[in-house]
Amino acid sequence: MRLLGSIILLLVLGSALAYKSYSGYQVLKTAPLTPAAMPYVNRLSRRFDFWGTPGVGRPATVMVSPQDAPIVIAALNRMRISHEVMVADLGPEVERERAENEALRLALPRSPRVAAYDRFMEFEEINAHVLETVAANPDIASLVDLGLSTEGRELLGIKLSNGAAGQKSVWFDCAIHAREWIAPPVCLRIIDEVLADPALRDLADWYILPVANPDGYSYSHTDERFWRKTRRPNEGSSCVGTDPNRNFDFLWDGVGDFCSEVYPGSSAFSEPECGAIGNFVSSNADSLVLYVAVHSYGELILYPFGHTVEPVPNVDDLIAAGTASADAIEAVGGTRYSVENSAAGLYFTFGASDDYAYGIGAALYSYTYELSGGGSGGFNPPASAIQTVVDEVWPGLKTLVEYSLAN
Repeated sequence: MRLLGSIILLLVLGSALAYKSYSGYQVLKTAPLTPAAMPYVNRLSRRFDFWGTPGVGRPATVMVSPQDAPIVIAALNRMRISHEVMVADLGPEVERERAENEALRLALPRSPRVAAYDRFMEFEEINAHVLETVAANPDIASLVDLGLSTEGRELLGIKLSNGAAGQKSVWFDCAIHAREWIAPPVCLRIIDEVLADPALRDLADWYILPVANPDGYSYSHTDERFWRKTRRPNEGSSCVGTDPNRNFDFLWDGVGDFCSEVYPGSSAFSEPECGAIGNFVSSNADSLVLYVAVHSYGELILYPFGHTVEPVPNVDDLIAAGTASADAIEAVGGTRYSVENSAAGLYFTFGASDDYAYGIGAALYSYTYELSGGGSGGFNPPASAIQTVVDEVWPGLKTLVEYSLAN
């Protein structure tokens, strides 16, 4: 422990030189939002960095720079939305977290064949793990090569199957939003569980993509902890990136500011990562039953659609499957996930991946899971939280697969 503490101290001192410090950045937390407040929060979210999933009856958290803090505080006051300072200075917490994770990486080296649940793995480690897993299990595992990201990183998923013809299939992707580091461990846990249990492979063919936004995820490790978007440059702007979960070709909304955290891109599927996922989903529509996008944070199980509160035809089954999943999660450690329509009580969204999978008729069951949060404001839970999250969420995902295939 003394050695680990020394490593952390050295890395804290060095990390500020290359990594965005977030010195002076604050995290503000509102009171639970009312229906009347939601349109105002929606407008603010197009410019400022709201964390989690704001919704009626839930507080919202927003990260603000020293320059933006007076603007956001004045806007909240004008809208009579009460709030408090949740984190007064994010800088030291970001430096401490990054240094701790690097110290754990050095102190606890891993074979590529073994997933780490005691620290956050970097993108190259995750891809190496996928490749090694496929190589070590050729009878049941195969590589799903979806192509390259904007910056040339390989978008690698894995298929786990018993090899039988005519199987139904299920899909999971994680970390389409770069900063949501708690999501990839969930995808890695799914791989571990399906590898170990032939009965799960008899249920369906499993497709798992541990990192759906490779460039952004890598950038969040090397440069900016809370980077959300892709890394494709936007012509005519110094602001880089697109929100990949607004870029799918289902009711894509082209209105947006390049600098917004929810900028939808220059066109639907302008981001190669989104186009690759969309092409896979549409190409496998005949067999695909379930689509799950794993995000953080909020302890939510969201089902389509994000653009309307009108119920979809199989809404009862979507709610029943989501509720069974939430019950299984709660049974592990008492954490209760709320099952909600994406648009009900939230601000409306367009071009989301789960809406695309459902909307084109590829997956009768389609969800976004917002995992538990933690850390200074939600997006940066400590490494010590990883095991708890994956332990409680896996039974819920397993239950969701079983229900959707049976119904």
